[in-house]
Amino acid sequence: MQFTKVRFSQFRNIDFCDLSLSGKNHFMLGVNGQGKSNCLEAIGFISALRSFRTQLTKHLFKKNTNEFQLFYEIEHERLGITEVELHIKQKQKILLIDGDPVKRLADFIGLFPVVPMHSGDLMILRGSPSERRRFFDMTLASVDPEYFQLLRKYYKVLEERNQLLKIQSKGQALNAFEKELAKCAYKLVLKRRVGIEHISQILANVYEAFSEGKESSILSYKPDMDCSSISAYEHYFTKQRKKDQIMGSTGRGPHRDDYLISLAIGGAKEYGSDGQQRGLIVALRMAQASLFEMELGIKPVILVDDILGEFDPIREKSFWVTCPEKIQIIASGTEFSVKKTSLDWQIWNVHNGKFSQSD
Repeated sequence: MQFTKVRFSQFRNIDFCDLSLSGKNHFMLGVNGQGKSNCLEAIGFISALRSFRTQLTKHLFKKNTNEFQLFYEIEHERLGITEVELHIKQKQKILLIDGDPVKRLADFIGLFPVVPMHSGDLMILRGSPSERRRFFDMTLASVDPEYFQLLRKYYKVLEERNQLLKIQSKGQALNAFEKELAKCAYKLVLKRRVGIEHISQILANVYEAFSEGKESSILSYKPDMDCSSISAYEHYFTKQRKKDQIMGSTGRGPHRDDYLISLAIGGAKEYGSDGQQRGLIVALRMAQASLFEMELGIKPVILVDDILGEFDPIREKSFWVTCPEKIQIIASGTEFSVKKTSLDWQIWNVHNGKFSQSD
């Protein structure tokens, strides 16, 4: 797919902007704090109705406002020329595709894939397991609607069990929720195991090309619990009930899973150099883009938020070598850092939330 027009109002420091993105590649140029990243963030919001920079929607509203609006015109492999409108309020999200309202998020996830690359991605590697779970859950949910529904159901049942644990509910009420939680946990672990194996294979190929064959990578799934059947999960939750009641929450399960990203020398978090870690995370995003294209039949748009200048010449060259072909790239930076590529770029000067085309 490819964005041809985007229009934003009251989004962060952007009062209003209307950009024509005809032609594939665009570069937002300006000093820090002018709105370059905000623009990419607004474009990326379409992918899952959430920001790639913060989990809190309240941070996206322009100061002293309580609503922002986003509009996109898109050339789409399945839908042709398509218009998407988003009206986001404090407690309401209105989503329209070609004027028709979309009621269920499940009908939308994966339809407009966008892959953001930004400095915060390092937290996928360096941060807590929750950072990795969030990344891989969103990736798998985008290509597998059943996974998305299963994930939502698991967390809903988990929350209900936790509420019962806090009020010291008797066994009969907990039995029903533990039975349902066990079903979801078993199916979720199976889907994660298969999905991560697929992503691991893609990542290995991408990172080998990224490192010019000098390094290899391994992505491993580390389930917190690995029971062989639904009944085994149910037995475990029942066995742990008293301990969980003391803590007031479910101590173990897929909500505690982790993922290990390794190099030949060992865990990349512990042993990788800064350059290796940055290269590995970019390769992971490239693998995500490849997965989206293979599974969805839709070319994702890649957003590159002010990170190209952090690469050494070898890794910068590798970035362009591994970048999927015929894909739209929208980048940002304090200086135009893609001069050596053969791609045609439209440069946008960004100042105080306003955008103007550069000659």
